[in-house]
Amino acid sequence: MINFYEILDEVESGQAENPYAAKDSEENWIPGWISIDFLNENFGQYSTAQEMIDATESEGLKLYFAWLRDQGILT
Repeated sequence: MINFYEILDEVESGQAENPYAAKDSEENWIPGWISIDFLNENFGQYSTAQEMIDATESEGLKLYFAWLRDQGILT
């Protein structure tokens, strides 16, 4: 079980950096923040980035988990 508070840096209380937070009107990704509580509640039961990617239909979350893997934060 993963506790995202232990592996992510908080940029603001309860929030972590997310380079895929939203898309602009031209469909480009906009960086922003993601709730660490949201991650713990919905993905804390998984142990790898691939498990998290497989557990969501959100394109932004898939990219986010792959980014965490590429950063060496997740395996």
